[in-house]
Amino acid sequence: MDNVKWEYDVFVCFRGTDTRNVFLDDMLEKTECIDVLITLLRRSALSIVIFSENFADSSWCLDEVATISQSMEEFGHRVLPVFYKVDPSEVTEDFGSYANAIERKYGARPPKFWKRKHRASKPLEVFGIFRIDSELIKAIVNDVLNRLVDMSPRVKSNILIGMDARVSGVERLLAMNEDAFRIIGLWGMGGVGKTTLARVCYQRYTSLTKEIKHYFVRNINQTCEKENGMEGIVTKLYSTLLSESNINFDDLDVSYRRSRLSRLKVFLVFDDLGTLSQLEQLLLGDLLSSTHLFAAGSRIIFTTRNRMVLGNVGARIYHVDFLDPDESLQLFGIHAFGRCLPPDDWMELSHRALSYCKGSPLAIKVFGGALSDKDKNYWLSFLGDMRQIPTPGIHDVLKRSYNALGVEEKRFFLDIACFFYGTVKSILIQYYHAHYVLENLIDKSLCICVRDDLGERIQVHDLLREMAWSIVNEETKLENRTRLKNIDDIHKLLTTSLSTNGGRATEGIYLDLSQANEMRLEANAFEGMTSLRFLRFFYPRNEYGTIKIHVSYGGLHILPNSLRWLIWHKFTAKSLPSTFSPDNLVTLSLRGSPVMERCWKVEVCYNFFWDEFNFWNPWILPM
Repeated sequence: MDNVKWEYDVFVCFRGTDTRNVFLDDMLEKTECIDVLITLLRRSALSIVIFSENFADSSWCLDEVATISQSMEEFGHRVLPVFYKVDPSEVTEDFGSYANAIERKYGARPPKFWKRKHRASKPLEVFGIFRIDSELIKAIVNDVLNRLVDMSPRVKSNILIGMDARVSGVERLLAMNEDAFRIIGLWGMGGVGKTTLARVCYQRYTSLTKEIKHYFVRNINQTCEKENGMEGIVTKLYSTLLSESNINFDDLDVSYRRSRLSRLKVFLVFDDLGTLSQLEQLLLGDLLSSTHLFAAGSRIIFTTRNRMVLGNVGARIYHVDFLDPDESLQLFGIHAFGRCLPPDDWMELSHRALSYCKGSPLAIKVFGGALSDKDKNYWLSFLGDMRQIPTPGIHDVLKRSYNALGVEEKRFFLDIACFFYGTVKSILIQYYHAHYVLENLIDKSLCICVRDDLGERIQVHDLLREMAWSIVNEETKLENRTRLKNIDDIHKLLTTSLSTNGGRATEGIYLDLSQANEMRLEANAFEGMTSLRFLRFFYPRNEYGTIKIHVSYGGLHILPNSLRWLIWHKFTAKSLPSTFSPDNLVTLSLRGSPVMERCWKVEVCYNFFWDEFNFWNPWILPM
């Protein structure tokens, strides 16, 4: 019946005089013709037959149930029998009240009646046995809902681009043909499609394996932010698995229930898992015995942005990566044009939009939807201002990863995203003296480490970089912003006297001199910047421009001793301030500056920048 479109979900066949207090048919128009009810029956997805004491006394009821039996034989019609104050054997066997009533009315015993009356080859099969009472009504309703779901074909979405290869990768890790207990971790950046991949795998296996108990726990991180959020998740999960209603959190410590769980074969998905504590609670507090919590052959899939959580349970990790260029173009075409590929005359603009998304399914869907049904003038305007257009739907998803960081992790992430993307890993570790923090950020999908000819390099997705700057710019007062990149903001900060109530909060300044106008700095321009660690006034690689930043004749009176990264191309002064101590410097580059005339001991070492590859950069140390 997979291709049948039903008009009604359920047809209820019952004897009104026996069950009128439970089942009502007031919405049906009164009819004198059994054919009308038979037509309704055949247009229903499944039937519930309430066999009661006087059911067989009604010729209509017998005709209906005989038609149901025939429909089961002809096209797989499904039925849920409910036996109310009768024994199931009385319905189908050649004895009892049903047999007597049928013989009185039709002159035949039940088996002959079914075959002769409606040419059904066998009597109604028994799929389930229930008693009508207040506690089991919900069970009947749930059973019907589950049957309807099972009967309904899965929606084959045409937007699951690139999913087949990813599902195949997860299937290899799941190894459903093996009896071992397995945990699979889907790890990747926010918005990359972890939940979608988990959902596809879940639907595929739960629709094929009816004997496995299954459950999908969604949005764990967000739910846990609410009061008693995790307790509610756990009790609902295990109430479903144990088929018990209103089970309490403390009831799960009972050995009887643990024993029942250990015999259950399950397929579970824990979506958006953030911490080890959440995992411990979901597995009832004992990670070491998690392999014995459920029966052999069970599977659990986690989705997370934090790889460290998965390692604590020996999970097999599948890294959910970004879409490749072809997949990105297909997904964008669907959301922007309603077709698998953009039209030829829109291809160039589409590629411009995708250059910003960098394979993120979330970003592709958001921007594709924003540009759908818009003309080319709108597209050109949108693409020109894309980096300035607020995208809360994207940033809100990504920011959850940032909000879960510690204080030092947040500072390091903002530094990387704002200033150091593309930097060689070893240099970054020297800058921050916290190797473990960088590894934590990689594990939490906020940056990645890629290898090229120059070594391991740290990269940050464009969307995460934009999110980082949006976080920095949430501070409305310029003097209180920790990091600056905007040309006008830098000019204002360095050339005007701003009231800072005890010192500026600026930690980093990044200025591309090729885009800047000339400015003149007073000797005390950096006074009070006691938190400044990063200062970069630079011309891009292989570009030698004119002097853009003019220092007063007497030079600078002060540079913060907190500086660890100092790059100032075309620095006009003949020396650094005498009060400046370079003890904290990791990198110093003063290309095109006369400062080298000062009598300092120079030690040359390799330092590579993301825009200055193959340049030698001196560390200048005091004598």
